[in-house]
Amino acid sequence: MSQQHFRKSFGIASLFGLLVLALSTSSCAQSEASGPAAQPDVVMQSIRDYGRGHQSLLSSATSAKPDQADIPYSAHIRGVLFKEDFAQLEKIAKQNRVEKGRLIGGAWKIIGFYNGTSAPGDEGVSPDSDWQNLLATLQKWLAAYPDSATPRLSLAYFYVNYAWRARGIGLADTVEDTQWTVFNERNARAKSILLEVASSKEKDPFWYQLMQLIARNKGWDKAQARELFDQAIAFEPGYYHYYIEQAHFLLPQWYGEPGDIQAFADEALRRDPEPDGSMLYFWIFSSEVCYCQEGMKALAQATYPKLRQGYANINKFYGLSNLNANRFAFMAAVNRDKPSAHEAFTSVVKMDENIWQSEQNFEQFRMWANAP
Repeated sequence: MSQQHFRKSFGIASLFGLLVLALSTSSCAQSEASGPAAQPDVVMQSIRDYGRGHQSLLSSATSAKPDQADIPYSAHIRGVLFKEDFAQLEKIAKQNRVEKGRLIGGAWKIIGFYNGTSAPGDEGVSPDSDWQNLLATLQKWLAAYPDSATPRLSLAYFYVNYAWRARGIGLADTVEDTQWTVFNERNARAKSILLEVASSKEKDPFWYQLMQLIARNKGWDKAQARELFDQAIAFEPGYYHYYIEQAHFLLPQWYGEPGDIQAFADEALRRDPEPDGSMLYFWIFSSEVCYCQEGMKALAQATYPKLRQGYANINKFYGLSNLNANRFAFMAAVNRDKPSAHEAFTSVVKMDENIWQSEQNFEQFRMWANAP
């Protein structure tokens, strides 16, 4: 995502006009793609076939909240990988698929697992040597477990992440032709691996999410992306990350139109009874929140009481995460809900730069929320 942010300071009074201002000024648009592209029949057929025979059930509710946070969990998995304890990785991945475990704030453990196996680190830009070392380790894992889907999915995700490293996070018109070439080559490699693993007996919900990333990166048409989403939620109804990826695809700076996100979130509310509906509603909109034009446009489409309800339900069932606290603090402030903003800010352990864009923005919002 392009990290352009507003350089103008906002006082308390102008905070309430922030939404209008954001809709007419600087952008934090995700990089635009070249346009929708049709997919060969073999790809769509693999998508239809992948979940065939899979028993899809909603995850059963549990009274025990998760006790592991996302970033430390992924860091732990990365440590196991670089110790080359592949047997332990296979065991953890299988356990995650069977138990459908969650992390604090609701993220599925399986995505935390693959975040730990498919990039050298969580923050900053790692040197290419780190990426090459990771690739070599993944290839060792695959050689040790040639029949396992898990190292292949890790390798496919590696190539998706590695593609973005080559392309960069700037807007499309800032990307050189050589960068596009490498970006497309690495995405093609990821798709090839996904097709190779599609016939494996070992099924993983992350397979569909990776295919959604390919759909966005390569510009599938909306009908095919929607069919992919429908097949995904039929496979694993409770895996809310599918909703987030579909919402990304529907952003106007990608392949959607104004109002698509709102319609998609409203559909989730109708489809899923409470408390799941409001939690999905929060996750759909919160994943787009940032102090930028596109983030504010997305937030302007949302029904704030439903966002607040979703945030409360997530905290109730999955615990309070730093990321969700940052997101809701922003939502509450923009919607002039000072008591809720104040409460959310007290739960923020660390500012999330992807949301606030700068420490100055964060502090101004927090000062407003804490003022008598």
